Amino acid sequence: MTLWVVYPALALVLGVLTSIYLFVAWFRHPKKRPAFILYWSAGLFLMYWFQVPIILTNLGRTTTITAFNFFFAVTFPVTFLALAMIYWGVLDALNIRLNRMLKVLFLAWLLSAAAFFAYHFIIYHGVISTHILPVVGNLVFYLPLRILIIIALARRVMQMDNKKNLGAFGAAFVIGESVLGIFRNLLIVKYVLAYPPQLWYIVLTSLKIFFILQTASIIFLVFGFIFLHRACCRTGN
Repeated sequence: MTLWVVYPALALVLGVLTSIYLFVAWFRHPKKRPAFILYWSAGLFLMYWFQVPIILTNLGRTTTITAFNFFFAVTFPVTFLALAMIYWGVLDALNIRLNRMLKVLFLAWLLSAAAFFAYHFIIYHGVISTHILPVVGNLVFYLPLRILIIIALARRVMQMDNKKNLGAFGAAFVIGESVLGIFRNLLIVKYVLAYPPQLWYIVLTSLKIFFILQTASIIFLVFGFIFLHRACCRTGN
C-alpha cells in the first residue's frame, strides 16, 4: 500500500472520527446544545468524501469518466454546503450576529448557489461538459465563503489578549485550511481552463499537489475544530 493511499485514507479516518466526536459532544452537552458543534460535525462529514476517488484510483480501481462526472457533479454542491456549515459554525461559536441586510444578502447568495448547482446537475445530467461549473463553483461560491471564514476568525484572534491559547490555535488551523482551499480553487481554475472541459478528469487526477492539499485541509480542520471546541467549552459557550 503506497503513501498515496495511506495519506488520504488517514485523513478520511480522522475526518470520520472527528465528525462522530463532535456529534457526540453536541448530543451530550450538559447545557444548551451549541449549534456550532453540530454545524462543524456535519460540515466535516460532507467535506472529506472528496478523498474517496483518489483512494480508489491509487488502489488500482478502474473508474469510468461517466462515474467520476457524476461524483464530482454531486461533490460541488456538497462541498459548498460543507463550507456554508463551517461558516455558520464560526459565526455561532464567536457569537457574531449578522444584521438583517447581510442575512438577506447571504440567503440570496445561498439560494443562487443552490439554483446554479441544481441547474447544471439537472440540465447536464451530472456531466461536466463546459468550464462554467468548475470556474463559477470555485470562484463565485467556494472562494467567497473561505474568505469570510478567514475574516471572521482573523478578527477574533486579533482581539485576543493572549494569542497562545487553544482558541487561537484552533482558529489558525481553520484559517490555514481556508488558505489551502483558496489555493486549490485557483489551481483548479488555472489547469482546467488550459484544456477542453471534457479532459477535466485527466487534468485533476494528474495534479497530485491538489490531493495533497485536500488531505492537509482535512487534517487542519480536524485539529482546528477540536481546539476551538475545547476553547469554547472552557469559556462556557
